[in-house]
Amino acid sequence: MKCLSYSNRFYYKELSEEDANCIKKDLILYNAMLHTAYKKLYITCFYGVKEAVSLEKQLKARYGTNDYFPLSAIHEARALLKSNIEINQQLKKACTKRIERIKEKIRKENKTLQNWQKKKELLIQKSKEHETSKTDYLYEVQIVSPNIKQLKHRIGLLTFKLNRETDKLNHLSLGVRAACFGSRKKLHHDLEAYRYERRKRMLIPGRRQGKYSNNLFKYHLESGIMVYRGTEKEVHLPIRFYHHAEKLERAVRLPHNTAGKAVAYELYDHGEYFIIKAIIEVEPNMIVTKKEEGSIGIDINVDHIAVAHIDRQGNLCKQQILPMKLKGKTRNQRKHEIAETASKIIHECVHTHKPLVMEALDFSDKKRKQRYQPKGLNRMLSEFAYAQISEAIERKAAYEGVEVIKVDPAYTSLIGKLKYVRDKGMSVHQAASYVIARKGIGYKEKILREYRVFVKEKQTQTEQWAAIGKNIGKASIKECQLTAILALFR
Repeated sequence: MKCLSYSNRFYYKELSEEDANCIKKDLILYNAMLHTAYKKLYITCFYGVKEAVSLEKQLKARYGTNDYFPLSAIHEARALLKSNIEINQQLKKACTKRIERIKEKIRKENKTLQNWQKKKELLIQKSKEHETSKTDYLYEVQIVSPNIKQLKHRIGLLTFKLNRETDKLNHLSLGVRAACFGSRKKLHHDLEAYRYERRKRMLIPGRRQGKYSNNLFKYHLESGIMVYRGTEKEVHLPIRFYHHAEKLERAVRLPHNTAGKAVAYELYDHGEYFIIKAIIEVEPNMIVTKKEEGSIGIDINVDHIAVAHIDRQGNLCKQQILPMKLKGKTRNQRKHEIAETASKIIHECVHTHKPLVMEALDFSDKKRKQRYQPKGLNRMLSEFAYAQISEAIERKAAYEGVEVIKVDPAYTSLIGKLKYVRDKGMSVHQAASYVIARKGIGYKEKILREYRVFVKEKQTQTEQWAAIGKNIGKASIKECQLTAILALFR
């Protein structure tokens, strides 16, 4: 697990002219090596061009520097190239999904168009037989013909969109597009901003061997001075780290060649000033929760999180709703609200020594398909920051030593609706969180007697609940709990 610690600001006007120029020149030098290394690696990877001299020696000979700058640039260039390859695969997958969705929509629109054309043919045939009434004429002119025209126009737009997506997929299949440092948009519209983006940061990986955990940045804990070993001179900076400063000090004080001693530093230029960011490798805290104490299950929803506490026998101990008012708020406000809610949940886990159980959900496919869904559903999916919420909870849990158990989300709401809503006097979401908590410590949900008419003995439990959900459909809670037959013929 990595954590970040940011330093205070260093204004260029407060430094000596030599120190400021040294840092600016090193930023330009490092990024020039990064761009060259990326280009060489890209050509080697996709065109098979191999050179006799190693890339490190080429950079040293070309830029006349020590080993640390070229090695750091090569390390970052390799990571960036690997990231580009993975992004290309994700884009191809997303493009394929969109093409499938557009084809499905075109098929449905063509089917609807054929039905309207059949109606028009019947009206034309009726007019040939001189049996057309005023109502038939108005129906054809005001309803049938406009619908046919609208559908043809819609199919044309969808076909155009399908062709564009197909071209995108073909282009992505040709290979990975090389990265443009500084962005292509700024290259064409704002050359000054483009040049700044190309040279604004420098990342130097850490090293376990040595006293200061890094070859170019030496952090003297006693004096609070960061010594930067530049290409021209050493720059002494009075530095202070804020968040996670104690973890940084612990890493620097570790013995030589010890796991976790390496500290990476990133120098980030902000125009008038720069900051230094320390990246520390921290081992997760010891797990303080036990399954023998029970578990806490959560059901994440758009505007709240349902929480259920159970004991080791699977009995409900406590239930609660934690509201999250995210609608209409800014990004930072939403982030703060999510962090506060995650802290409350993890605090309960630490206090009760119970692990946290949550669903392993993925909304990426649903969000790709939302173009042709109802507006209300699209809005709900767009505002549902599930990944952000789950990430905040998992990060806080790792920091506090809380075990996070992820379970299959299949039919948790259905099981809760059929078995526990009426008996426990809770909402569907609270019942789902109760089912999730029971799943996390190994309990299985048996099929109720009144629903066994829908299942077969050879089916797995998941298949049985799927059959029940298919037969009952969207029956109300009251109907589901009276009898399965009433729910079936509602």
